[in-house]
Amino acid sequence: MREDNVYRSQAARWVESFRRPGQRSPLHPQEKGLLIVLCIHLCFLPWALGTMHVWSQLVSLFLGFVGFRIALRPRVYGRELGGGEEPFRLTMWPKLARFPIFWIGLALLVYILVQAFNPWWGFVQNAKYWWLVRMTDIPWLPAGIEAPFKQFDAWRQMIIYAGVLLPVCSVWVGMTRRRSLRILLTVIAVNAFALGAVVAFQHVTGTVRAIWPLGELTDEPVTGSFIYENHTGAYLALAAFSAIGLATWYADHGRRALSKSTPTGVLALGALFLGASVLLTLSRGAGVSLGVGLLIFAAWYLVRRKVRPMPSAANPRVTTLVVLVFIVFALSTFWHLDFSAVYNRFDAMATEGSHEASVHSRILAREAAWEMLGDHWVRGVGAGGFQYLFPEYVKRYPEIYDHGNLFWEHAHCDWLEIPIELGLVGDLLILAAAGWWAAGSLRRGTLWNPIVVPLLIGCLQTLIHAGFDFPFQCPAILATWCILVAIAGRWAEIEGGEEVGI
Repeated sequence: MREDNVYRSQAARWVESFRRPGQRSPLHPQEKGLLIVLCIHLCFLPWALGTMHVWSQLVSLFLGFVGFRIALRPRVYGRELGGGEEPFRLTMWPKLARFPIFWIGLALLVYILVQAFNPWWGFVQNAKYWWLVRMTDIPWLPAGIEAPFKQFDAWRQMIIYAGVLLPVCSVWVGMTRRRSLRILLTVIAVNAFALGAVVAFQHVTGTVRAIWPLGELTDEPVTGSFIYENHTGAYLALAAFSAIGLATWYADHGRRALSKSTPTGVLALGALFLGASVLLTLSRGAGVSLGVGLLIFAAWYLVRRKVRPMPSAANPRVTTLVVLVFIVFALSTFWHLDFSAVYNRFDAMATEGSHEASVHSRILAREAAWEMLGDHWVRGVGAGGFQYLFPEYVKRYPEIYDHGNLFWEHAHCDWLEIPIELGLVGDLLILAAAGWWAAGSLRRGTLWNPIVVPLLIGCLQTLIHAGFDFPFQCPAILATWCILVAIAGRWAEIEGGEEVGI
């Protein structure tokens, strides 16, 4: 007990050393290494065709494991790293042991493992057709569907979820400095900016082929680097809030530090470009959810300025120049890019409403999914098994079944598809994780935090999008979303003065 108290005292002094005015301690070499791995991982996710294939999911799992291993290695801090006069050893695994998300995620993986080993349906295929055969299962255990690994099954779902859990735990345990978290957010924003540039290039040139070397990996049409344009829009909309969060924080920090200039204007331009890129993907769902998120952010920002006014030390000339550049950039974007296709897509949705073809088909698919959930809400059909059992429900709606010619891999509603696959136990695990995050945010008082709230609003707009599409079935979006939530929580913990790394 005495050694533990000494250890905590050393850690407390170490944390306090980072907060001394005028002192900027370097990052620990292991934290730098972890930061590099996480940056590579975050950049890889969208460019690997959304991480929708086996090879990319295995690479994501490997990168997650490497980062996790680095995060758990003990660290030695000395005077050169802001650790005080006497070097001390910081053990990282106790923080992981006190991280409820790790145990909840581990329980979810074990639950899916049980589903995989207890199949109640089996996938059978010949040269022309496929069907399901009933298998003998243990009825009181979670069950799944035995299907080809390459096509998709519970094992693939486990790889995806493990590839998400590992970097989330790495961020929570291994990121001890706000500077590291800002770098991660900057990498997400810059990487998305590059993706948005590809989307704009494709829009101008009219091409749908992936750029080299992605073109060697797929012959399917792509939007940016995603096979499904709605996934491109959802990813860019999510990443836009990384830029917005950074812009808000730098503006707030600049006012506190009486800085003459900050990167706020550049980040705002980047967020504007990402918003325009979302529209160019022709994803109406992403555009609508992004618009809702921006309205929520604008309302929060205006109230925050009222509640917590601060003087500005910015040079008026610099501010005017930034505003002018912002306006010129916006006008140039709308002048040179053809937004007629964007207008036509939204106009069709506005004029035809629920009778518009794609909207109407999704409404019917949702009704079928509700019926499926009503039958399987307790036990679930098994992770990764939705697409195999859904045809039994879709065929009740001839308009979207077409005698089996139309195959629905997803329900176009993650709020239904995930509970259908995981059942009551899986849903309770996810709700437990969400409840822990919400309780932590309320406890730390993050209502006016300039970087935490914009990130959470960005994650909220993705949840809204998931109500009428399936962004969380794309590993690149799922992993980035979860990492952004982890960054927001870690930032609030560090800024709140809680002990880190112990």
